[in-house]
Amino acid sequence: KELVVRALRNETVPRTPWVPFVGCHAAALLGRTAREYLQSTDLIVQGVSDAITRYQADGVPVAFDLQIEAEILGCELAWADENPPAVASHPLLNRDVRELMIPTSTQGRLPIVLEAAHRLRAQHPDIALYGLITGPFTLALHLLGPSVFMDMYDRPEKLHDVMAFCRDVALAMTGYYLDAGCDVLALVDPMTSQIGPEHFRAFVSPFVSPIFDAVRRRGAL
Repeated sequence: KELVVRALRNETVPRTPWVPFVGCHAAALLGRTAREYLQSTDLIVQGVSDAITRYQADGVPVAFDLQIEAEILGCELAWADENPPAVASHPLLNRDVRELMIPTSTQGRLPIVLEAAHRLRAQHPDIALYGLITGPFTLALHLLGPSVFMDMYDRPEKLHDVMAFCRDVALAMTGYYLDAGCDVLALVDPMTSQIGPEHFRAFVSPFVSPIFDAVRRRGAL
């Protein structure tokens, strides 16, 4: 863990730390499906522990599933055996974002993942645990569907409201993962690859910067 922390702080380290981003692959290590794995604290703990041992990891994510928040907020999921679930419906197509509530730590599959983090922290005190959070733009796409891209042009105020909500969801998730013992917060926002720099500055930067600030205030990375 110290190697990972020092490297992320741009300090000199004796070797490059190794952080395999193990997700549903851990289910395969156990001979279980992704559906089973991502709905079981015991399996997550077993799978991550197996990955730590097999791959001699210095750090590892607790869970890699960018649909955890979306599921709580009303997105229907299509489950698969070898991959994380996919979002199959978009609640904000016919609802207003003001009707949604910030997820609590007791909703959906969050108790499963947070309990896994607590147990992994106790079992592997020398490993850097990563809490993976769905980035605001990716979560907005889950909630709105592909219309998010047209909203950037036609309804920018609406998209700003949705992004502000998604920012607040990520802020809450940050606290949950840090309280569960994670050392590093990874804001995973793959859908930002679909927009250009101008739209990134307008619709992403203002909403992710407060999340990074919150992590630093907690003394985390």
